[in-house]
Amino acid sequence: MSEQKSRFATIHMVGHAHLDPVWLWRWTEGYQEARATLAAAVALLEEFEDYVFTFEQVAVVDWIRESDPQLFSRLRDLIVSGRIAMVGGWWVEPDCNLPNLESFVRQGLIGQRYLLEHFGGIANVGLNADPFGHSAALPQVLAGHRIASYCFLRPGPHEIDMPHTLFEWQGLGGASVAAYRIPHEYCTTAENVDRHMESAVSKIGAALKDEAMVFYGVGNHGGGPTRRNLKSIEALDADSRFGRLIMSGPDRYFEARRKNGRPMPVHEGELQRHAAGCYAAFAKIKQMNLKAEAALLEAERYATLSAATQGVPYPCEKLDEAWKTLLFNQFHDILPGSSILPACEDAVHALGGVIATADRVTNRALQIAARDIAIPADEETQPVIVFNPHPFEAEITAELELSFLPGNWIVSAEDGEETPWQKIRADATIREEDIFRDRYRARIAFPAKVPAFGHRLYRVRRTDTPQATPQVQARAHGTTIENAHLRVTINPQTGWLDEFVTLADGQDLAPAKGAIHTVVSADGSDTWGHRVETYVGQGRQFEVESIHIEDAGPVRAAIRVNARLGRSRLSELFVLDSAARSLEIRTEIDWHEELHLLKLRYPTAISASTARYQMQYGYVERPADELEYPGQRWVSVAGSDGKRISVINNAKYAYDCVDGDIGITAARSPVFAWHDPRELRDNEHYHYQDQGLQRFSVRLLPQTGDDMAEANRLAEMMVMPPRVMMESFHPGDMPAARGLISGLEEAPGLRLTALKPWEDDPATTVMRFVNDTSGPIAARLGLDFAGGHLLSLDLEPFEIRTLAVTPSGKIVTLDLLEFEPDRQFHLLSEGI
Repeated sequence: MSEQKSRFATIHMVGHAHLDPVWLWRWTEGYQEARATLAAAVALLEEFEDYVFTFEQVAVVDWIRESDPQLFSRLRDLIVSGRIAMVGGWWVEPDCNLPNLESFVRQGLIGQRYLLEHFGGIANVGLNADPFGHSAALPQVLAGHRIASYCFLRPGPHEIDMPHTLFEWQGLGGASVAAYRIPHEYCTTAENVDRHMESAVSKIGAALKDEAMVFYGVGNHGGGPTRRNLKSIEALDADSRFGRLIMSGPDRYFEARRKNGRPMPVHEGELQRHAAGCYAAFAKIKQMNLKAEAALLEAERYATLSAATQGVPYPCEKLDEAWKTLLFNQFHDILPGSSILPACEDAVHALGGVIATADRVTNRALQIAARDIAIPADEETQPVIVFNPHPFEAEITAELELSFLPGNWIVSAEDGEETPWQKIRADATIREEDIFRDRYRARIAFPAKVPAFGHRLYRVRRTDTPQATPQVQARAHGTTIENAHLRVTINPQTGWLDEFVTLADGQDLAPAKGAIHTVVSADGSDTWGHRVETYVGQGRQFEVESIHIEDAGPVRAAIRVNARLGRSRLSELFVLDSAARSLEIRTEIDWHEELHLLKLRYPTAISASTARYQMQYGYVERPADELEYPGQRWVSVAGSDGKRISVINNAKYAYDCVDGDIGITAARSPVFAWHDPRELRDNEHYHYQDQGLQRFSVRLLPQTGDDMAEANRLAEMMVMPPRVMMESFHPGDMPAARGLISGLEEAPGLRLTALKPWEDDPATTVMRFVNDTSGPIAARLGLDFAGGHLLSLDLEPFEIRTLAVTPSGKIVTLDLLEFEPDRQFHLLSEGI
């Protein structure tokens, strides 16, 4: 031990209670354990005067506030005095790969403001000990939360070639934080910590000659440090075998490191990978998370616009509670799908409530807006309004199910210009000639262009004259669909593309005939996919049972392919709308395999050694090396000639790429909460993940060059489509078509991620932008929703920028906590 003693002058002993509010138990049990753990921490703090207790999840502290005010008061005193190191600053320890940018932002916005409100200060150390990897987007987000340092455990030394325990972590956009990889677990047994110390010290990098940090305390199901832990640390400090041991917290450790001024090595980019099976496990929770994120952001946008233009009160409390529910259910054992079945069901129910709340807010705002649109009476028509939640013009194929007068119909915009339409499959399975109140029930599709943050009024009109055949149309014949931009032919044996031609240049991007689209392989890995590097491999294919034309144009051409494997079914509708520059694949999987995995592969003619994966903002380049990786909405590959294919989807996060062949892990069926080395037994009953029906959409976007703006906008439209609603006749002050923002068409690489009221002044509007490109962007926006004020922007590559627009038109730059950057705050680490 003499060598160890010489290496470390001081080791900061961090007494910590890692509390999973949900995992092998439901949230109600986690709630009770929170009370027990924090009560025990208070008792030990009163008994050991040098002891410092570290805690990080604001949501758990809030449980104490609402259930035990007396305990909460004692916690407040200890936090304010510095005896409890309140770090983290986030609502929970979330998964750090899968949430979108706004979810990460709100973790700190809500968490840090809670700490400021209740304890008079904010955290300056982030702590996400247990998540299964960390996005390259995080350093800039953390810096925006005024968090200067960060602690984590995974990926470990066996999973990433990064020899340093302490380093400067630099992310997308260039922002950085000091980061410390916990050397050996974040928890211990309740007994003496001797062995834990030996393991930890052996793993701490040799560069940490003066100061190091070791976590201890019973964890996972809470608990925290015990008396035996504390007494053994006192004994180890006395015999000096590990150097000087001091009771401390992460904030004190980083402060000591800053004072010595020694430079740290730099790690650029993401921290990956651990538990790769969790990028796909329990597909339902992933899709519900994505829907909840989109629903809340849509509700915020419409409610903000409604407040700004029509004076409708903004539902602050309702949406704040919904955000807290979403953030809680992004916890690192919920969103990854690694909890027990009842806990996963709880999360699905909770996220359903978030979506329902957001939908009610959105519907109210749109109904009020529709009420004020001038719609003159015309009994031969049915008014239809299309609303666009995006800050750019939306060119879509609108779908609407309606009851209307029998006869020939035409569809036109309010200026009288006719637009083609076609009847498509209705949601209800009824005889189409059935009449309700002398009206005909049908579902129609028609092209629509809707202004940015705006609406457009259309009318369905009964006429004696059939609609004329449009000049530009979608067509279907045999197994081919085409429009003015693309021609797609489907192989009736494989169910994949024999032809994928971009008509502008005549280039065929389809792979060699016989390319594999579906791979079903045995998956004996546990829920987490521990020690799994890749799910690429040999397997069985779904067998095509039927292929037929479902829509023949002129607005939409579509071919359905039905396939089967064992008890599982796959139905894919290949769709080309008349103006589409991408191929849509509407996918339905009815999955009934156990301990198996379905990879949907999207092979094309492009060969590539690297793939581009969308992050929370911007993107990262990774090798096309078969490994399972997390990503956001798209993966993109480009050939040596500059031709590019992006595969975009609205439900999945788990991908791989093999020589330009992109794969999505669509279904994975391990046992719920199965952790090796536990073996499954033949005589036990288990619940398997992903059983049953799931539906999602995929788009294949061909393009040329490096610009990902079209892929980004398609992805936004897929997760937050414009809304189509019927309306009645009435007077109003609003015109038939109107947009409330302009200028983003000239800066397609600039993305608006949030439109909401300012936390400190609801009359002021907050707009958050990101530059999704690797080059600078300049833009000049017209804010018609805010009195027509102009906003000039200059963003550096991959920069996040938050701005407040006051009613007078003043523009205020904010950090991600929505404070002005020069405003100073008390840090909880300093005590009071």
